[in-house]
Amino acid sequence: MRRAQHHLEEREEQSPPRRPYPVHHDYGYFTRSNASPEDSRRNPYGIASTAVGGSPQQTAASSGAMYMLPQSPTQATQPIYPTILPSPSSLNFSSSQSLSSMTPPITSTHASAQNTLLQDLQHQVTVKTLEFRTLQREYDSLLQKLERQKTKCVTFEKKFEVSDCEINSLTDEKEKLQSQVVAMEGQVEELQQSRDEARRQLIANGAQYMRIMEMANRLQSQGADDKKKWDVERTELEQRIRVLEEAMVTGEQHHITPTPGSEHHTTPNYSPVPGESTPQNNAPLSSSQTETINVLRAEINRLRSRTQTLESTVRTMQRESISIQMAARQLVDSSERVKDAARDILGDGE
Repeated sequence: MRRAQHHLEEREEQSPPRRPYPVHHDYGYFTRSNASPEDSRRNPYGIASTAVGGSPQQTAASSGAMYMLPQSPTQATQPIYPTILPSPSSLNFSSSQSLSSMTPPITSTHASAQNTLLQDLQHQVTVKTLEFRTLQREYDSLLQKLERQKTKCVTFEKKFEVSDCEINSLTDEKEKLQSQVVAMEGQVEELQQSRDEARRQLIANGAQYMRIMEMANRLQSQGADDKKKWDVERTELEQRIRVLEEAMVTGEQHHITPTPGSEHHTTPNYSPVPGESTPQNNAPLSSSQTETINVLRAEINRLRSRTQTLESTVRTMQRESISIQMAARQLVDSSERVKDAARDILGDGE
Protein backbone atom coordinates (compact mmCIF):
# COMPACT_ATOMS: atom_id res chain seq x y z
CA MET A 1 0.00 0.00 0.00
CA ARG A 2 2.82 2.41 0.81
CA ARG A 3 4.51 1.31 -2.34
CA ALA A 4 1.41 2.16 -4.35
CA GLN A 5 1.12 5.56 -2.73
CA HIS A 6 4.82 6.14 -3.35
CA HIS A 7 4.41 5.21 -7.00
CA LEU A 8 1.36 7.50 -7.27
CA GLU A 9 3.22 10.45 -5.74
CA GLU A 10 6.21 9.87 -8.02
CA ARG A 11 3.84 9.73 -10.98
CA GLU A 12 2.20 13.00 -9.95
CA GLU A 13 5.61 14.64 -9.51
CA GLN A 14 6.77 13.40 -12.91
CA SER A 15 3.58 14.37 -14.74
CA PRO A 16 3.32 17.93 -16.16
CA PRO A 17 1.18 20.28 -14.05
CA ARG A 18 -1.04 21.45 -16.91
CA ARG A 19 -1.84 17.92 -18.18
CA PRO A 20 -2.34 15.43 -15.37
CA TYR A 21 -2.78 11.80 -16.31
CA PRO A 22 -6.10 10.31 -15.36
CA VAL A 23 -5.86 7.63 -12.72
CA HIS A 24 -8.61 5.05 -12.62
CA HIS A 25 -8.77 1.93 -10.56
CA ASP A 26 -10.26 -1.40 -11.44
CA TYR A 27 -10.01 -4.48 -9.31
CA GLY A 28 -10.22 -7.02 -12.13
CA TYR A 29 -8.07 -5.57 -14.90
CA PHE A 30 -6.04 -2.50 -16.01
CA THR A 31 -6.94 -0.33 -18.95
CA ARG A 32 -5.29 2.68 -20.45
CA SER A 33 -7.06 5.93 -21.37
CA ASN A 34 -7.90 5.73 -25.03
CA ALA A 35 -9.89 9.01 -25.08
CA SER A 36 -10.02 10.92 -28.31
CA PRO A 37 -8.62 14.45 -28.59
CA GLU A 38 -12.17 15.75 -28.51
CA ASP A 39 -12.81 13.92 -25.26
CA SER A 40 -9.55 15.20 -23.79
CA ARG A 41 -10.51 18.71 -24.85
CA ARG A 42 -13.89 18.35 -23.21
CA ASN A 43 -12.37 16.91 -20.05
CA PRO A 44 -8.87 18.46 -19.69
CA TYR A 45 -8.28 16.78 -16.37
CA GLY A 46 -8.77 13.31 -17.74
CA ILE A 47 -11.22 12.37 -15.02
CA ALA A 48 -14.86 11.54 -15.55
CA SER A 49 -16.62 13.52 -12.86
CA THR A 50 -19.49 15.91 -12.23
CA ALA A 51 -19.47 18.82 -9.72
CA VAL A 52 -22.56 18.53 -7.62
CA GLY A 53 -22.34 20.77 -4.51
CA GLY A 54 -18.54 20.55 -4.55
CA SER A 55 -18.53 16.84 -3.37
CA PRO A 56 -17.59 13.73 -5.42
CA GLN A 57 -20.18 11.12 -6.29
CA GLN A 58 -19.31 7.49 -6.41
CA THR A 59 -20.99 5.38 -9.08
CA ALA A 60 -21.41 1.71 -8.62
CA ALA A 61 -19.62 -0.58 -11.01
CA SER A 62 -18.89 -4.29 -11.05
CA SER A 63 -15.20 -3.79 -11.56
CA GLY A 64 -14.53 -0.68 -9.41
CA ALA A 65 -15.60 2.87 -8.50
CA MET A 66 -15.71 6.07 -10.65
CA TYR A 67 -15.48 9.61 -9.32
CA MET A 68 -16.86 12.73 -10.98
CA LEU A 69 -14.92 16.01 -10.87
CA PRO A 70 -16.40 19.55 -11.26
CA GLN A 71 -16.57 20.90 -14.75
CA SER A 72 -15.28 24.18 -16.06
CA PRO A 73 -17.75 26.81 -17.33
CA THR A 74 -17.10 25.81 -20.93
CA GLN A 75 -17.71 22.16 -20.13
CA ALA A 76 -21.04 22.64 -18.35
CA THR A 77 -23.09 21.91 -21.45
CA GLN A 78 -20.91 19.09 -22.80
CA PRO A 79 -21.72 15.40 -22.23
CA ILE A 80 -19.58 13.46 -19.83
CA TYR A 81 -17.85 10.32 -20.90
CA PRO A 82 -16.76 8.15 -17.99
CA THR A 83 -13.22 6.93 -18.10
CA ILE A 84 -11.84 4.05 -16.06
CA LEU A 85 -8.91 5.10 -13.89
CA PRO A 86 -5.87 2.80 -14.05
CA SER A 87 -4.36 1.30 -10.93
CA PRO A 88 -1.43 3.11 -9.31
CA SER A 89 0.60 -0.05 -9.56
CA SER A 90 0.28 0.06 -13.34
CA LEU A 91 2.52 3.13 -13.36
CA ASN A 92 5.53 0.83 -12.81
CA PHE A 93 4.97 -0.96 -16.07
CA SER A 94 6.47 0.35 -19.28
CA SER A 95 4.50 0.80 -22.46
CA SER A 96 6.21 -2.23 -24.01
CA GLN A 97 5.07 -4.66 -21.35
CA SER A 98 2.04 -6.77 -21.76
CA LEU A 99 -1.29 -5.64 -20.34
CA SER A 100 -2.10 -9.15 -19.26
CA SER A 101 -0.23 -8.90 -15.98
CA MET A 102 -2.59 -8.08 -13.16
CA THR A 103 -1.97 -6.70 -9.65
CA PRO A 104 -3.64 -8.00 -6.55
CA PRO A 105 -6.72 -6.10 -5.31
CA ILE A 106 -6.14 -2.90 -3.41
CA THR A 107 -7.15 -2.85 0.14
CA SER A 108 -9.77 -0.57 1.66
CA THR A 109 -7.08 1.66 3.17
CA HIS A 110 -5.65 2.35 -0.24
CA ALA A 111 -9.16 3.13 -1.53
CA SER A 112 -9.77 5.61 1.29
CA ALA A 113 -6.41 7.27 0.58
CA GLN A 114 -7.30 7.43 -3.06
CA ASN A 115 -10.69 8.95 -2.20
CA THR A 116 -8.97 11.54 -0.03
CA LEU A 117 -6.53 12.31 -2.80
CA LEU A 118 -9.36 12.60 -5.31
CA GLN A 119 -11.32 14.87 -3.00
CA ASP A 120 -8.25 17.04 -2.57
CA LEU A 121 -7.77 17.15 -6.30
CA GLN A 122 -11.45 17.88 -6.76
CA HIS A 123 -11.21 20.73 -4.26
CA GLN A 124 -8.19 22.11 -6.05
CA VAL A 125 -10.02 21.83 -9.35
CA THR A 126 -12.99 23.67 -7.83
CA VAL A 127 -10.71 26.41 -6.52
CA LYS A 128 -8.97 26.67 -9.86
CA THR A 129 -12.33 26.75 -11.59
CA LEU A 130 -13.46 29.60 -9.36
CA GLU A 131 -10.19 31.40 -9.99
CA PHE A 132 -10.61 30.83 -13.69
CA ARG A 133 -14.15 32.21 -13.59
CA THR A 134 -12.92 35.20 -11.60
CA LEU A 135 -10.12 35.77 -14.06
CA GLN A 136 -12.56 35.34 -16.92
CA ARG A 137 -14.89 37.95 -15.40
CA GLU A 138 -11.94 40.26 -14.88
CA TYR A 139 -10.88 39.61 -18.45
CA ASP A 140 -14.38 40.43 -19.69
CA SER A 141 -14.44 43.61 -17.60
CA LEU A 142 -11.02 44.54 -18.95
CA LEU A 143 -12.26 43.91 -22.48
CA GLN A 144 -15.24 46.15 -21.80
CA LYS A 145 -12.94 48.80 -20.38
CA LEU A 146 -10.73 48.42 -23.43
CA GLU A 147 -13.72 48.92 -25.71
CA ARG A 148 -14.76 51.96 -23.73
CA GLN A 149 -11.23 53.31 -23.89
CA LYS A 150 -11.16 52.68 -27.63
CA THR A 151 -14.43 54.54 -27.98
CA LYS A 152 -13.03 57.38 -25.90
CA CYS A 153 -9.88 57.37 -28.00
CA VAL A 154 -11.93 57.58 -31.19
CA THR A 155 -13.96 60.40 -29.67
CA PHE A 156 -10.80 62.18 -28.58
CA GLU A 157 -9.28 61.75 -32.03
CA LYS A 158 -12.37 63.29 -33.61
CA LYS A 159 -12.24 66.10 -31.08
CA PHE A 160 -8.56 66.56 -31.82
CA GLU A 161 -9.31 66.76 -35.54
CA VAL A 162 -12.02 69.33 -34.90
CA SER A 163 -9.68 71.19 -32.56
CA ASP A 164 -6.95 71.15 -35.21
CA CYS A 165 -9.40 72.62 -37.75
CA GLU A 166 -10.46 75.26 -35.23
CA ILE A 167 -6.84 76.01 -34.40
CA ASN A 168 -6.04 76.43 -38.10
CA SER A 169 -9.04 78.71 -38.63
CA LEU A 170 -8.16 80.69 -35.49
CA THR A 171 -4.57 80.98 -36.70
CA ASP A 172 -5.77 82.35 -40.04
CA GLU A 173 -8.07 84.79 -38.26
CA LYS A 174 -5.21 85.79 -35.98
CA GLU A 175 -2.99 86.52 -38.98
CA LYS A 176 -5.77 88.55 -40.63
CA LEU A 177 -6.35 90.47 -37.41
CA GLN A 178 -2.63 91.10 -37.06
CA SER A 179 -2.49 92.49 -40.61
CA GLN A 180 -5.53 94.64 -39.85
CA VAL A 181 -3.89 95.82 -36.63
CA VAL A 182 -0.74 96.78 -38.55
CA ALA A 183 -2.83 98.68 -41.12
CA MET A 184 -4.82 100.38 -38.38
CA GLU A 185 -1.61 101.33 -36.57
CA GLY A 186 -0.38 102.97 -39.78
CA GLN A 187 -3.69 104.81 -40.10
CA VAL A 188 -3.46 105.88 -36.47
CA GLU A 189 0.04 107.25 -37.06
CA GLU A 190 -1.17 109.14 -40.12
CA LEU A 191 -4.14 110.48 -38.17
CA GLN A 192 -1.86 111.53 -35.34
CA GLN A 193 0.40 113.35 -37.78
CA SER A 194 -2.58 115.06 -39.43
CA ARG A 195 -3.93 115.91 -35.97
CA ASP A 196 -0.62 117.48 -34.98
CA GLU A 197 -0.51 119.36 -38.26
CA ALA A 198 -4.09 120.54 -37.74
CA ARG A 199 -3.23 121.65 -34.22
CA ARG A 200 -0.20 123.56 -35.46
CA GLN A 201 -2.26 125.13 -38.23
CA LEU A 202 -4.99 125.96 -35.74
CA ILE A 203 -2.48 127.62 -33.44
CA ALA A 204 -0.98 129.57 -36.36
CA ASN A 205 -4.43 130.59 -37.58
CA GLY A 206 -5.39 131.63 -34.07
CA ALA A 207 -2.29 133.78 -33.77
CA GLN A 208 -2.92 135.27 -37.21
CA TYR A 209 -6.55 135.85 -36.31
CA MET A 210 -5.51 137.61 -33.12
CA ARG A 211 -3.10 139.83 -35.08
CA ILE A 212 -5.80 140.62 -37.62
CA MET A 213 -8.26 141.43 -34.88
CA GLU A 214 -5.72 143.70 -33.21
CA MET A 215 -5.06 145.45 -36.51
CA ALA A 216 -8.79 145.79 -37.12
CA ASN A 217 -9.29 147.24 -33.66
CA ARG A 218 -6.42 149.66 -34.20
CA LEU A 219 -7.79 150.65 -37.59
CA GLN A 220 -11.24 151.12 -36.15
CA SER A 221 -9.95 153.25 -33.29
CA GLN A 222 -7.68 155.15 -35.66
CA GLY A 223 -10.54 155.62 -38.11
CA ALA A 224 -12.78 156.93 -35.34
CA ASP A 225 -10.08 159.36 -34.22
CA ASP A 226 -9.38 160.43 -37.79
CA LYS A 227 -13.08 160.83 -38.40
CA LYS A 228 -13.42 163.05 -35.38
CA LYS A 229 -10.41 165.11 -36.49
CA TRP A 230 -11.73 165.33 -40.01
CA ASP A 231 -15.15 166.38 -38.75
CA VAL A 232 -13.59 169.10 -36.62
CA GLU A 233 -11.40 170.22 -39.51
CA ARG A 234 -14.34 170.10 -41.88
CA THR A 235 -16.49 172.27 -39.60
CA GLU A 236 -13.62 174.71 -39.25
CA LEU A 237 -13.15 174.83 -43.00
CA GLU A 238 -16.85 175.27 -43.60
CA GLN A 239 -16.94 178.12 -41.11
CA ARG A 240 -13.95 179.68 -42.82
CA ILE A 241 -15.63 179.32 -46.19
CA ARG A 242 -18.73 181.01 -44.91
CA VAL A 243 -16.69 183.83 -43.43
CA LEU A 244 -14.85 184.29 -46.69
CA GLU A 245 -18.05 184.21 -48.71
CA GLU A 246 -19.63 186.75 -46.40
CA ALA A 247 -16.56 188.92 -46.73
CA MET A 248 -16.71 188.66 -50.50
CA VAL A 249 -20.40 189.54 -50.54
CA THR A 250 -19.96 192.53 -48.27
CA GLY A 251 -16.99 193.76 -50.29
CA GLU A 252 -18.92 193.58 -53.58
CA GLN A 253 -21.93 195.42 -52.16
CA HIS A 254 -19.77 198.31 -50.98
CA HIS A 255 -18.09 198.81 -54.39
CA ILE A 256 -21.22 198.64 -56.63
CA THR A 257 -22.36 202.12 -57.94
CA PRO A 258 -25.92 202.66 -59.13
CA THR A 259 -26.39 203.72 -62.84
CA PRO A 260 -28.99 206.22 -64.10
CA GLY A 261 -32.38 204.70 -64.68
CA SER A 262 -31.48 201.71 -62.70
CA GLU A 263 -33.38 202.57 -59.64
CA HIS A 264 -36.10 200.22 -60.59
CA HIS A 265 -33.63 197.51 -61.74
CA THR A 266 -31.32 196.72 -58.88
CA THR A 267 -29.12 193.65 -59.17
CA PRO A 268 -29.83 190.90 -56.68
CA ASN A 269 -27.26 189.96 -54.15
CA TYR A 270 -25.88 186.57 -55.14
CA SER A 271 -23.69 184.70 -52.81
CA PRO A 272 -20.76 183.77 -54.92
CA VAL A 273 -20.38 180.13 -55.52
CA PRO A 274 -16.83 178.90 -55.37
CA GLY A 275 -15.43 178.19 -58.77
CA GLU A 276 -17.92 180.38 -60.65
CA SER A 277 -16.81 183.39 -62.64
CA THR A 278 -18.29 186.81 -62.05
CA PRO A 279 -20.81 187.97 -64.62
CA GLN A 280 -19.68 190.37 -67.28
CA ASN A 281 -22.42 192.97 -66.61
CA ASN A 282 -21.11 193.49 -63.08
CA ALA A 283 -18.99 196.46 -62.30
CA PRO A 284 -15.26 196.07 -62.56
CA LEU A 285 -13.58 195.28 -59.31
CA SER A 286 -10.39 196.57 -57.90
CA SER A 287 -7.20 194.63 -58.14
CA SER A 288 -7.13 193.90 -54.41
CA GLN A 289 -10.61 192.51 -54.49
CA THR A 290 -9.74 190.40 -57.50
CA GLU A 291 -6.70 188.99 -55.76
CA THR A 292 -8.77 188.27 -52.64
CA ILE A 293 -11.36 186.49 -54.73
CA ASN A 294 -8.69 184.46 -56.49
CA VAL A 295 -7.09 183.53 -53.18
CA LEU A 296 -10.43 182.56 -51.75
CA ARG A 297 -11.26 180.47 -54.81
CA ALA A 298 -7.92 178.73 -54.62
CA GLU A 299 -8.43 178.05 -50.93
CA ILE A 300 -11.91 176.75 -51.60
CA ASN A 301 -10.59 174.47 -54.33
CA ARG A 302 -7.83 173.25 -52.06
CA LEU A 303 -10.29 172.62 -49.26
CA ARG A 304 -12.61 170.79 -51.64
CA SER A 305 -9.78 168.62 -52.88
CA ARG A 306 -8.72 167.96 -49.32
CA THR A 307 -12.28 167.08 -48.39
CA GLN A 308 -12.53 164.73 -51.39
CA THR A 309 -9.21 163.16 -50.44
CA LEU A 310 -10.38 162.68 -46.90
CA GLU A 311 -13.66 161.20 -48.08
CA SER A 312 -11.85 158.81 -50.43
CA THR A 313 -9.50 157.87 -47.59
CA VAL A 314 -12.46 157.24 -45.32
CA ARG A 315 -14.11 155.11 -48.02
CA THR A 316 -10.85 153.21 -48.54
CA MET A 317 -10.55 152.59 -44.83
CA GLN A 318 -14.16 151.45 -44.74
CA ARG A 319 -13.48 149.03 -47.59
CA GLU A 320 -10.32 147.82 -45.85
CA SER A 321 -12.25 147.40 -42.62
CA ILE A 322 -14.89 145.40 -44.48
CA SER A 323 -12.21 143.28 -46.16
CA ILE A 324 -10.50 142.75 -42.79
CA GLN A 325 -13.81 141.72 -41.26
CA MET A 326 -14.41 139.32 -44.14
CA ALA A 327 -10.89 137.90 -43.71
CA ALA A 328 -11.55 137.56 -40.00
CA ARG A 329 -14.79 135.72 -40.74
CA GLN A 330 -12.96 133.45 -43.17
CA LEU A 331 -10.32 132.78 -40.54
CA VAL A 332 -13.03 132.01 -38.02
CA ASP A 333 -14.69 129.66 -40.50
CA SER A 334 -11.38 128.01 -41.35
CA SER A 335 -10.57 127.66 -37.65
CA GLU A 336 -13.98 126.08 -37.08
CA ARG A 337 -13.36 123.66 -39.94
CA VAL A 338 -9.92 122.84 -38.56
CA LYS A 339 -11.47 122.28 -35.13
CA ASP A 340 -14.09 119.97 -36.64
CA ALA A 341 -11.42 118.06 -38.55
CA ALA A 342 -9.29 117.76 -35.43
CA ARG A 343 -12.32 116.63 -33.45
CA ASP A 344 -13.11 114.01 -36.10
CA ILE A 345 -9.51 112.85 -36.10
CA LEU A 346 -9.42 112.63 -32.33
CA GLY A 347 -12.72 110.77 -32.33
CA ASP A 348 -11.42 108.29 -34.92
CA GLY A 349 -8.20 107.87 -32.98
CA GLU A 350 -10.09 107.16 -29.77
